[in-house]
Amino acid sequence: MPEMIFLMRWDPRVGPLVLGSYPVGEEMSKEFLLNVFGLIIQREEERLEGFYSVSYGGKNVVAYYSGQALNQVFGIVLQSGEDEEGFRGAMVRTAVSVFKKGEPPTSTEEWEHLWRWMNSYPQMNIEQRLGDAFRENEVKKLLSIMLESGVLTIDEVVDNMRTYFPVLPRDIITTYVHFLEALGIVSTKWDEKALIERVYLLRDVLFYRKKPEKYEEIAKEVPEYEEKYKNFTSRYYEDLWENDQEALPELLGDPMSYSVIKIFREKGILEESDIPSEASEDLITRLLDLEIIGREGERYYLIADPSVRFVFPKYTISKVISRVRNEEINKDLAIEHLKIMRDSYLS
Repeated sequence: MPEMIFLMRWDPRVGPLVLGSYPVGEEMSKEFLLNVFGLIIQREEERLEGFYSVSYGGKNVVAYYSGQALNQVFGIVLQSGEDEEGFRGAMVRTAVSVFKKGEPPTSTEEWEHLWRWMNSYPQMNIEQRLGDAFRENEVKKLLSIMLESGVLTIDEVVDNMRTYFPVLPRDIITTYVHFLEALGIVSTKWDEKALIERVYLLRDVLFYRKKPEKYEEIAKEVPEYEEKYKNFTSRYYEDLWENDQEALPELLGDPMSYSVIKIFREKGILEESDIPSEASEDLITRLLDLEIIGREGERYYLIADPSVRFVFPKYTISKVISRVRNEEINKDLAIEHLKIMRDSYLS
């Protein structure tokens, strides 16, 4: 668990400002945070958005810098021996929510929420993290843009995103890019010769249903189950799967609904009395309406397991080849993209 989280901003008139930190009452002084901020913004002649790691006063700090439009830094002070890699995803996820809000947290409750999120995120599995990410329209659109192009400069990504989100600041768009990078969906690389940053697609993401692991056990206990499952699968790719692209991220990304789904995966069948008391009636109704679970008398059973997985982007590879043929990008850039993808899958 980190020692502290903090948010700071550079004001050209008065210099660095501490916008807040948590937990309240920690001994690290304002001077400590100001010196850390100074080390971060002096790291590059032209300050670039992204992650920065600094050591000061015997403390290790990892921070995410928004870029020069917002000029904000969200960071954590690590305990001795803590691995910063485990917190990068949590940090950029928290940073994008803070930056997008447009104003810093002002209440203790807001800071407590960020603190709990920072500490729980590293414990989430990739299924939960992808569900949480794809609840946001900006993430969905960013992936669709990258699927169509394969490789873009960061400026091209910003321009494409502003077609759909005209008032979204550049710094928030680039934070979303780094959020997808932390999830392993894209990679960014600075081109030293062209002096530009490029974004490369690595993976597509698919939300789908799969056959429950407890299928045989459920079928033995529920007479109608096999027919119901067969009926569901016959309709799924006709008119149901598209709705799942919206519905499943909400369910997998929400801690309560995910915990209920996890219990159904483990048990297959649940008596009504075995459903967690924290699960609302609305949640159970929604799972029934989506045909994730079914009901027989006083017991419920899993129909089709909501899931998510990475997919190799074959479609995008063909798009990149087409862009080379149409002279939109040069062959060397396409080869570089393939090398980056190869290294990602082999690592």
